[in-house]
Amino acid sequence: MTKNIKAQNKKFLKLLFVIKKVTEVLSRKIKQNRRGRPRKFNLFQIIACLVYKVKKGIKSFRELEYRINQDTEFKQVVGIEESPDYSYFAKLSRKIEKEYMQDIKDILIAKIEPDMSIAIVDSTPLRSAKNDSEAKIGIHITIGFFRGYKLHLLCTGKEEVIPLFWILTGANEHDSRQEELLYRAWGFGCEIVLADAGYDCSRWFNIANELKVKFVAGINKRNMKDKNNVKNVFRSKNIRFLETEEGKKLYKQRTKIERLFSKLKGEYNLENVRLKGFRNYKRYIDWILITFLFEQLLRKLEGKKFSFAYEWNQ
Repeated sequence: MTKNIKAQNKKFLKLLFVIKKVTEVLSRKIKQNRRGRPRKFNLFQIIACLVYKVKKGIKSFRELEYRINQDTEFKQVVGIEESPDYSYFAKLSRKIEKEYMQDIKDILIAKIEPDMSIAIVDSTPLRSAKNDSEAKIGIHITIGFFRGYKLHLLCTGKEEVIPLFWILTGANEHDSRQEELLYRAWGFGCEIVLADAGYDCSRWFNIANELKVKFVAGINKRNMKDKNNVKNVFRSKNIRFLETEEGKKLYKQRTKIERLFSKLKGEYNLENVRLKGFRNYKRYIDWILITFLFEQLLRKLEGKKFSFAYEWNQ
């Protein structure tokens, strides 16, 4: 990598260095196939280009190919003479998402080492293009009825708010149906899981009890006739716990995931792209969250604390 980098691009250069280190770990985990001709572009170069796509707010692979070919400095840094073809990007991104995405997430989370004792689950609406035939109609408390998708997210809830696992569904999928988030929290060793009133149902409390995870959810008043006469014993305990000072203080930490969604939408343009098609939206979201994890690892290596502030306000 060249040392002749403009001052405003130094941070991106550091980010590329982190990407290179992670892809080196990933390459050691992958069984390399030595048959045939060597690939024109290596894993680091492709992932760097896909992160570049997120950071530059690029919507399509055709635009990505064009922008990279115009950016001589970026090509020099990643070691390519010209951008991969847009069809090559589509092919390689599918392969990475299918075979390596989980490994990339695991490596990043392991290197960041966030405190996972407390986790938070929530969802956020993602509006799509009007002519998206795969989009569904949903309702949200702030925007009312909308057409699109939902991002269901599990993240840490201590000093660092780090995405651990996420699911994309149609907008009509209710939050309480995403029990996999609770199982994933248990898999990560989380001791406490916080959620809003949308998750206040017997199924979630029963699963949490089986997993020995303390589940704290807001009170869904529409899901009960009398809070003093709730049949499910775990829901009843949750109501009493939320009335204590300890419960109120703990539940306040749930708003951290809402601040994370705000940062992702404001700084990473999570929602306002109006993409068309489930697969396109999922790819877009996956790379935004992976890029976010790369940047949090960079902050960790630089000794900086986690911040909800946008990049231009730090």
